Amino acid sequence: MQEVNELIGSYILGVLVSLGLGLILGLEREFDKLKQEQSVAGIRTFPIVTIIGFSMGSLKEYFSPWLAIVGLGAFIMIMGIYQLSRAQTEGSKGLTTKLALIATFVLGLMVSAEHYRDAVATAVIIVTLLSLKASFRSVISNITSEELFAFIKFSIIALLILPFLPNSDYGPEKLLNPFEIGSIIVIVSLLNFIGYFLVKFVGAKRGILFTAVLGGLISSTAVSWSYATRSKESPELSSKYAAGISIASAIMFPRLVLLAYIFNAKILWYLALPFAILGLICLIVALTLIKKDSSKMNTEIKLGNPLNILNAIGFGVLFVVISYAVFYANRFFGESGLYYSALIAGLADTDAITISMAKFSLEGEKLRLAANVILAATLSNMLVKLAITFFKGSRMTGKLVGLCYGSVVLLGVVYILITG
Repeated sequence: MQEVNELIGSYILGVLVSLGLGLILGLEREFDKLKQEQSVAGIRTFPIVTIIGFSMGSLKEYFSPWLAIVGLGAFIMIMGIYQLSRAQTEGSKGLTTKLALIATFVLGLMVSAEHYRDAVATAVIIVTLLSLKASFRSVISNITSEELFAFIKFSIIALLILPFLPNSDYGPEKLLNPFEIGSIIVIVSLLNFIGYFLVKFVGAKRGILFTAVLGGLISSTAVSWSYATRSKESPELSSKYAAGISIASAIMFPRLVLLAYIFNAKILWYLALPFAILGLICLIVALTLIKKDSSKMNTEIKLGNPLNILNAIGFGVLFVVISYAVFYANRFFGESGLYYSALIAGLADTDAITISMAKFSLEGEKLRLAANVILAATLSNMLVKLAITFFKGSRMTGKLVGLCYGSVVLLGVVYILITG
């Protein structure tokens, strides 16, 4: 940008950038006109407005900083007067294009302040919102009042309650952190929302599997909790939910390998083989279940409530209970009982034990031991997910996941015994 500035001058550069931003928005509005939608501006008006905004922002250096503010206020007033007159004569009440014009004027002011990247990013966001009009209408027309209230409840929890929870440790041994517990509840609720609406708008198979992949990157345990619960609500889709739980665990293995590699690159070679084998087993089982269940592609799903507060809170309580189990196991067994600590730690979370063992193996030639301890914690975590599936899910889902996880745990234990 500096070289171009020196070649053509800062003013011409600003005009060209403003022209490009105006064309981005103007093209979308012009295309909207072709679809016989109501619009007051198009491919010519938007670039002109952006250039006017840029020019006023540039002239403030020669006159007054208030020139840009007054110009923006005058432009908003013109748009308001035009909107009122249009509403009286033609009954038009649409504000979208007028607001887009005002935003375009502001983009010109941003360019005059040399906020080029921010202006471009803002323009892309605005044009995306404008172009998704039909999609938004389609989604909103299919949302029920129960779903709307569930979204409002989730917004209250995530945006109004969670940020104000104290991020401090309380209770016995200072293991109770309200913000951390609240975050767990929000993650589970968000996972439910994603799965619920993907299943509703994309389709049962794609929604379940896509959410399982996404959830596996965040928390495969949360996926197991959510999908097991939903399998009980829709037992005819037990195979699909079992496939989703298996895929989430398959994603967990490469994620843990990457996490260990970040803290100790040498441990990669000791984790790659066992984790690749176990992850492949989960993937094969999931693909087999999907293929086997292809005849139920069009099965209607009993969606239920998109925000189950009791399930989310229950997951948070489980997290607290296991956190205490991890603490006391480490206190009584110490480093000499790494496997016991791993089995307990895996009940709550696999990330923490993975990082600690990767760092532990930096101090000596204990890479094999560290890798096996991480594997033991992972197997422990899979047993927790298996228990969740049995108690929260349908009988068929528990049986299918049990076959998958049972094979993984058995092979993992054999691998530890052979190499340890």
